Amino acid sequence: MENPFRYGEVATGVYFTDRSVELAELQADIRTGQNVVIISPRRFGKTSLVFQALELLKQEHVLVAYIDLFRTPTKDRFADHLADTIYSGLVAPFERVWQRAVDVFQKLPIRPKVTVNPDGTPSFEFAAGERSRDIERTIEGLLALPGQIASERKRRVALVLDEFQEVVAIDPHLPALMRAVFQFQGEVAHVFLGSKRHLMQRVFTDENEPMYKLAKPFPLREISAEDFAPFIRERFAATGQRIAEEAVRRVLATTDGHPHDTQELCYFTWSLAQAEGAEATPEVVDRALARVIEAEDARYTTVWEGLSPHQRLVLAALVVGAEAVYSEAYRRRHRLGAASAVQRSLERLVERELVEFSPRTGYRVPDVFLRAWIARVTAPNGGTGSRT
Repeated sequence: MENPFRYGEVATGVYFTDRSVELAELQADIRTGQNVVIISPRRFGKTSLVFQALELLKQEHVLVAYIDLFRTPTKDRFADHLADTIYSGLVAPFERVWQRAVDVFQKLPIRPKVTVNPDGTPSFEFAAGERSRDIERTIEGLLALPGQIASERKRRVALVLDEFQEVVAIDPHLPALMRAVFQFQGEVAHVFLGSKRHLMQRVFTDENEPMYKLAKPFPLREISAEDFAPFIRERFAATGQRIAEEAVRRVLATTDGHPHDTQELCYFTWSLAQAEGAEATPEVVDRALARVIEAEDARYTTVWEGLSPHQRLVLAALVVGAEAVYSEAYRRRHRLGAASAVQRSLERLVERELVEFSPRTGYRVPDVFLRAWIARVTAPNGGTGSRT
């Protein structure tokens, strides 16, 4: 029987955890042409939320273009993929004969080379090695097309730019070019999201950056137990598998409502209970957690080995408790040395998004499974042994 939970991939449809409030707000923003930047910790379901909203908006005839900037390491590749997504999302719905549809790209400073994919759709390629100025003007023309199409077709358009923090690596001048175009596209909702929160915050909240205040901040937080618990029960019930109410509470107490981690722990919990033909109990959840930690061991080991010895000490200390991290008593108890050394390690760990800080909670390790893994490997004679 197919496992009713999904993790490590975009979750849509029945696998999407009900963020009803955020989903309704995002749909309303896009309908009105409001630019949005989604900023949240890693694996919080940003892309899943956006895809769910877009699927619903397509039913309302909103035109959608989506581009992942991880696939566009250079300006010419960015132009290639931008043309592809504009064609497939904004042009093809109206023009079925692609030879006529590609005419929209023929007025660009650089005319793309058009090739036909096995499925009969076109793909676009702008010649590498063209003058930088011509590539920039071509990108500017491509960025302007969603607004032109929205105006001509009398349709709302959503342009989604995923992993947006990569735009600076492609070209530091691209954000300024984008702002120059986007600020005049009131009929287009630009949705920005990315996996590196500290970079996204800098790009959109630093008043010295071109994208400052271009988009409405849209923070995502943990899903409350009141919202998550019914989802867990329903997914178990959909397969005829029973789960005790205490087990549901154990899952959510373990994951703190983290969307990805809750789905992952439920995936392993369901698998164990299904294999044993028994109800999922808190004891099954605990064994499932051990399975998760084993499954993640290779990834966490790679992360751990990439840290300095002092960074490891700071991480291990935060897992035990994060009260007054700069105090002499805390530093002495965990053998962390000078406060300046703690500050440097914390800054690096925050940059790597292994640690996060908020005025409400202070410093913490947000990955609940990493916390459990660190507790295991740093315990005397624990788990696979100390790796500090």
